[in-house]
Amino acid sequence: MAEYGHTGLFTALLLFTALTLRDIYLGRSSTQGGHQPPDDPAVLPNTEPGKPAKAMLKVFQEYSQAISQVYPDIHIQGENYPPTPFSRCVAQLISYLKLLSILLIISGQNPFLLLGLHTPLAWTWSQNNKIFSCLMAFFLCNMMETHFLSTGAFEVTLNDVPLWSKLQSGYVPNIQEMFQILDNHLKMNQVDHTAFTST
Repeated sequence: MAEYGHTGLFTALLLFTALTLRDIYLGRSSTQGGHQPPDDPAVLPNTEPGKPAKAMLKVFQEYSQAISQVYPDIHIQGENYPPTPFSRCVAQLISYLKLLSILLIISGQNPFLLLGLHTPLAWTWSQNNKIFSCLMAFFLCNMMETHFLSTGAFEVTLNDVPLWSKLQSGYVPNIQEMFQILDNHLKMNQVDHTAFTST
């Protein structure tokens, strides 16, 4: 503790607290955003949050550009596929535990003595290496949060009718498959509409 001044430890505590609070409140507002169906016909690929969402976002952008060129009348909208309520609760609990563990490491309080337990060597090591311990707690907890919020979804709907589900099929269709699915669905709707109006 003599290596790091009180100012350095306080600055690290403020940094981790700010980042954790940002993760808790911004993450909560983005996952609670409601799903509103669009007015126009739409293809809605839903991606998972976290780092895998970047790859899915790229797929979504490529697919939406290609579909817009072939079907200019289709309005395309993408949004994150929501994790289960249980996963959200676990991720939020991990966020709070992350903040609590960082606060305990920085403050030097030993929770094991309060519980009447023997202090483990890992806790003693964390007290001797506070900055590294805080970084490790921060990144490990973020990794666990991402795991629980990650759905692995790429779900596609057209006019509220499900066309594709990565959760059921286990893979993302290639663009040719997507065109075939859209063609079949649009042709079936035209036939149904024509049959309905002619009778």
